[in-house]
Amino acid sequence: MNGFFSSSEIQKERSEGLLPRCGACKLYRGCQSPKMEVHGDGSRGVLIVGDAPGEEEDDQGRPFVGPGGSLLRETLAEFDVRLDRDAWLTNALICHPTNNKAPDSKQISYCRPNLVKTIETYRPRVIIPLGHAALASVLSPFWKDVGVMERWVGWTIPLKDYWVCPTYHPSFILRMKNQLMDRLFYQHLRAAFKIKKDPPAVVDYASQVEVLYDDREVWNALRQIDSEGGWAAVDYETNCLKPEYPKAQIYSCAVSNGSRTISYLWTPKAREATGLFFRSKRTRKIASNLKFEERFTRKEFGHGVRNWGWDTMIAAHVLDNREQITSIKFQALVTLGVPVYNAHIEPYLSSTKEDYYNRIQQAPVDQLLLYGGLDALLEYLVCAGQRKEMGYED
Repeated sequence: MNGFFSSSEIQKERSEGLLPRCGACKLYRGCQSPKMEVHGDGSRGVLIVGDAPGEEEDDQGRPFVGPGGSLLRETLAEFDVRLDRDAWLTNALICHPTNNKAPDSKQISYCRPNLVKTIETYRPRVIIPLGHAALASVLSPFWKDVGVMERWVGWTIPLKDYWVCPTYHPSFILRMKNQLMDRLFYQHLRAAFKIKKDPPAVVDYASQVEVLYDDREVWNALRQIDSEGGWAAVDYETNCLKPEYPKAQIYSCAVSNGSRTISYLWTPKAREATGLFFRSKRTRKIASNLKFEERFTRKEFGHGVRNWGWDTMIAAHVLDNREQITSIKFQALVTLGVPVYNAHIEPYLSSTKEDYYNRIQQAPVDQLLLYGGLDALLEYLVCAGQRKEMGYED
């Protein structure tokens, strides 16, 4: 299938930003210890990534020897971890920034090939990004905009061949002078060093999506999914966010029960088959922000979806009440290790306050249907993980 990613591309690291550009930021010109090498023995297979060397680090030519480094060592020692023996140490920037300024996005991108080379050379099992710049560099191939640090700390993210366990930079902890933050810092580090298992194997989710153009195939697929009962995720792609808008319409639909995922255009026959599926009591339905699908369904059919069973957004908020963590894209990344997969289709789905409608009808159809299918499949898988975490057995 031609499209914005191939069958396995959603699991591949983008090649952008990996060309050697060390020195482009010119920070090395003002450093005592330019282009600082990786330190530490890494006996536990853990790579710790800071933001950038501070003044003490630049003077001594070693990472994590200043006040922040001292706090990191003391915290690790509480559970019998010795920083230089048990971890490898590096930074998102390997040169000391002028006047201790926080690294900016350009500097991070210039220096990122050095981090990539470090990961490829040492092959850590666990990577602990300390602070925003470190996290932005580590997540660059998988997530575009890190945003606030608070939504990332404490997760154990399965990415490629390693776990990513973000937490705060120790210098930030020192500035905060907050006992709760101290405790969280300790817990995040301890949990990261306790990881023994390997990350799960990379899964080619895109290859599991069936894009259907034949209405008979849609009928048969929905009938088969419903006959099996159990759980199924549903996902609409529409030309706007609210069904109340005069020209609001559904463009495509996707359904997944985990073992089968279908995505199809909203033709009259497909609409009819979907209406029957939504009225069935056999299958419990899943959505991410189900009020969206419910409202569009009510407008389309005059009735809602029968047997709603789960909303991944609500469940995410129940499990963790932090902001900016409930979207299916974020949940798929932090729980399943699925990189962001909507970058190429997002421009077609965006609207403005002045114009409520997006450009969905201009999107390449195969790309749009694959995207919708991935949404439904990942909603199903995220739901399964949430139910397990909450102690449900089915």
